[in-house]
Amino acid sequence: MKKNYSKILNIIVVVGIILTLILLSGIPFILGALSKSSDINIQSKFIINITVGIYICALPYVTALFNLKKLCTHMTSKNPFSKSIPKYINNIAYCALSEVVIFNLMNIIFYFAFDIYIYAITILSCILVSFLSLAIGVFALVSSKLFERVIEIKDENDKTI
Repeated sequence: MKKNYSKILNIIVVVGIILTLILLSGIPFILGALSKSSDINIQSKFIINITVGIYICALPYVTALFNLKKLCTHMTSKNPFSKSIPKYINNIAYCALSEVVIFNLMNIIFYFAFDIYIYAITILSCILVSFLSLAIGVFALVSSKLFERVIEIKDENDKTI
C-alpha cells in the first residue's frame, strides 16, 4: 500500500507540474486569441505586459511545485523524518506568502501604470488568490514548526532507546 501511495503522490505532482508548464507556455497564444475576439477587448499592446505579469506571478507557484516534488520524494523515502523536510515546507510557505504580495502588486501595477482593469475578474481573483495563498502559507509555516518538533521528539526517543 505504501508503495502505491508514493507512486500516486508522485504522479499527481508530476501531472501538476506538466499541466502548469503547458498552460504557462500557452499564455501568449491564449491572450493573442482573446485580443482578436470581439467579446473580450484586450488591446494588443497590453498582451506583452499581461504575459510578463503572469510569468512573474507564476514564479513562486512553480518554485513551490518543485519544492513539493522534492518534499514528496523525501516523505516517501526510507527516512520520512529527514531534517530537510521542514526546509522544503518552509520554502513552500515562503513561496505562498510571496505570491500574495506579488499577485496584488502586479494588479496594482496593471491598474495604475498600464490602466488595465478587468472589473470583476480582477477583484475575484485578488480575493481568491490572496486568501488561498495566505492560508497555504500559514498552514505550511505551522506544519514546518510542527514537523521540526516531531523530528526533535523522534531524535530524543531514538537516543533513549
